[in-house]
Amino acid sequence: MIDNYVDDTVLTLFSKYQNINFIIYTNNISKQLKLDFEKYSKQYKNITLKTFKNSHDRFFIVDKKEIYHISASLKDLAKKWFAFSKINLSLKEILEKLN
Repeated sequence: MIDNYVDDTVLTLFSKYQNINFIIYTNNISKQLKLDFEKYSKQYKNITLKTFKNSHDRFFIVDKKEIYHISASLKDLAKKWFAFSKINLSLKEILEKLN
Protein backbone atom coordinates (compact mmCIF):
# COMPACT_ATOMS: atom_id res chain seq x y z
CA MET A 1 0.00 0.00 0.00
CA ILE A 2 1.20 3.50 -0.81
CA ASP A 3 -0.40 6.08 1.46
CA ASN A 4 1.17 9.25 2.83
CA TYR A 5 -1.43 9.64 5.57
CA VAL A 6 -1.03 6.40 7.50
CA ASP A 7 -1.72 6.43 11.21
CA ASP A 8 -2.59 3.98 13.97
CA THR A 9 -6.10 3.44 12.54
CA VAL A 10 -4.56 1.69 9.52
CA LEU A 11 -2.48 -0.52 11.80
CA THR A 12 -5.63 -1.40 13.75
CA LEU A 13 -7.47 -2.23 10.52
CA PHE A 14 -4.64 -4.50 9.32
CA SER A 15 -4.40 -6.23 12.72
CA LYS A 16 -7.69 -7.93 11.82
CA TYR A 17 -5.93 -9.69 8.91
CA GLN A 18 -2.95 -11.31 10.60
CA ASN A 19 -2.69 -13.99 7.92
CA ILE A 20 -2.01 -11.30 5.26
CA ASN A 21 1.33 -9.52 5.00
CA PHE A 22 1.29 -5.80 4.23
CA ILE A 23 4.01 -3.42 3.12
CA ILE A 24 3.10 0.20 3.77
CA TYR A 25 4.98 2.88 1.85
CA THR A 26 4.57 6.38 3.21
CA ASN A 27 6.23 9.73 2.61
CA ASN A 28 7.11 10.43 6.22
CA ILE A 29 7.34 8.16 9.23
CA SER A 30 6.49 10.62 11.98
CA LYS A 31 7.57 10.11 15.58
CA GLN A 32 4.00 9.16 16.45
CA LEU A 33 3.70 6.65 13.59
CA LYS A 34 7.06 5.14 14.52
CA LEU A 35 5.93 4.77 18.13
CA ASP A 36 2.57 3.27 17.07
CA PHE A 37 4.31 0.89 14.67
CA GLU A 38 6.81 -0.27 17.30
CA LYS A 39 3.94 -0.96 19.71
CA TYR A 40 1.98 -2.76 16.96
CA SER A 41 5.01 -4.86 15.96
CA LYS A 42 5.37 -6.27 19.46
CA GLN A 43 2.05 -8.07 19.01
CA TYR A 44 1.67 -8.44 15.24
CA LYS A 45 4.24 -9.30 12.58
CA ASN A 46 2.27 -8.78 9.37
CA ILE A 47 3.31 -5.20 8.48
CA THR A 48 6.50 -3.72 7.09
CA LEU A 49 6.76 0.07 7.08
CA LYS A 50 8.91 1.85 4.49
CA THR A 51 9.53 5.39 3.31
CA PHE A 52 8.59 6.28 -0.28
CA LYS A 53 8.61 9.93 -1.33
CA ASN A 54 7.64 9.70 -5.02
CA SER A 55 3.88 9.46 -4.77
CA HIS A 56 1.14 11.94 -4.00
CA ASP A 57 -1.79 9.59 -4.61
CA ARG A 58 -2.66 6.43 -2.74
CA PHE A 59 -2.41 2.96 -4.25
CA PHE A 60 -3.18 -0.55 -3.08
CA ILE A 61 -1.32 -3.42 -4.74
CA VAL A 62 -2.81 -6.88 -4.25
CA ASP A 63 -0.58 -9.97 -4.50
CA LYS A 64 1.75 -8.16 -6.92
CA LYS A 65 -0.96 -8.72 -9.56
CA GLU A 66 -3.52 -5.92 -9.33
CA ILE A 67 -3.23 -2.24 -8.57
CA TYR A 68 -5.96 0.07 -7.31
CA HIS A 69 -5.96 3.84 -7.10
CA ILE A 70 -7.58 5.02 -3.87
CA SER A 71 -8.93 8.55 -3.74
CA ALA A 72 -8.53 8.94 0.04
CA SER A 73 -6.39 7.55 2.80
CA LEU A 74 -7.40 4.22 4.32
CA LYS A 75 -7.31 5.93 7.70
CA ASP A 76 -10.51 7.71 6.58
CA LEU A 77 -12.26 4.52 5.49
CA ALA A 78 -16.02 4.71 6.09
CA LYS A 79 -15.95 8.37 7.15
CA LYS A 80 -16.96 9.67 3.72
CA TRP A 81 -17.45 8.30 0.23
CA PHE A 82 -14.34 7.66 -1.78
CA ALA A 83 -13.38 5.59 -4.78
CA PHE A 84 -11.28 2.48 -5.33
CA SER A 85 -10.43 2.23 -9.03
CA LYS A 86 -8.61 -0.69 -10.59
CA ILE A 87 -6.00 0.66 -12.97
CA ASN A 88 -4.04 -0.91 -15.78
CA LEU A 89 -0.49 0.28 -15.28
CA SER A 90 2.67 -1.71 -15.74
CA LEU A 91 2.72 -3.36 -12.34
CA LYS A 92 6.26 -4.60 -12.94
CA GLU A 93 7.45 -1.03 -13.46
CA ILE A 94 5.73 0.19 -10.30
CA LEU A 95 7.11 -2.64 -8.18
CA GLU A 96 10.62 -1.93 -9.48
CA LYS A 97 10.31 1.69 -8.35
CA LEU A 98 9.26 0.58 -4.86
CA ASN A 99 12.22 -1.76 -4.38
